[in-house]
Amino acid sequence: MAFDVRNFVIDRPTRFVMLHSSTSEILWTIDQVENPSLSMSADSVDATDAIGNRIMTFDRAKNAEFSAESSLFNLGLAAAQFGTTKRIAATGANLTVPKFETITIPSSGTSVTLSKTPKGAAAAGIPYIYKLNTDSSIATKYPYAASASANAFTFTSTTLTFPTSLQPGDRIFVVYEYEADGETNNGAAMVTADAVNFPTAGKGILEVLGKDVCDPSTLYYAYIIFPNAKLMSDVDIPFTTEGKHPFTIRANQDYCDVDKKLFSIVVPEA
Repeated sequence: MAFDVRNFVIDRPTRFVMLHSSTSEILWTIDQVENPSLSMSADSVDATDAIGNRIMTFDRAKNAEFSAESSLFNLGLAAAQFGTTKRIAATGANLTVPKFETITIPSSGTSVTLSKTPKGAAAAGIPYIYKLNTDSSIATKYPYAASASANAFTFTSTTLTFPTSLQPGDRIFVVYEYEADGETNNGAAMVTADAVNFPTAGKGILEVLGKDVCDPSTLYYAYIIFPNAKLMSDVDIPFTTEGKHPFTIRANQDYCDVDKKLFSIVVPEA
């Protein structure tokens, strides 16, 4: 008897993959998929009589969209939505990274060691440092100088010499940038959004785990295939612990396909 599935009980989606249309290379993938939803709509035109009564309706176009959420903030997905690629710090491909440091003035000595080497020397590297109030608000601003004084600080490499007017136990706040080069303890990843690049269309495939309603002992994988999937740039990303990373795929017609497919749903035999 030929394999057939009439009613499919969905357990959960397991992965969404976007492939390059020509090379089938994976452009991005999500393995923590929540709240997937597939919606269809159709445009239509009504034929009416002389007084506006509808005679019949003609369908003109079908539209389909797939939306879901990644359980985690996904940098690869974000880069795809921004129309760019994720960058990884490596030798010859450094990334400039901001650094915040809150430092407590020690009980002895006139200097402290920064955790990274500031990018740029003199005032280009660290133009100011700030003394903090007990509630962490800014109290006093101190400028860079060639040598430390009561009202100025200086630094060389990772050594910061604080103003002589500061007392042990005072806290200072330092903001600077450094170069991540991919070496041990100096790596970084970056995604960038710009005003000129947009997401690349491709072939989208959603894998869904489930069971035939008549065979609860066997797991099956169903696949929803979008041959011409366009990831949308519109996105609201909440930066909270409970927040999810949403994404929307517009299922455009596969124009060079005779059947003009928007999507297919396939349930292969286990």
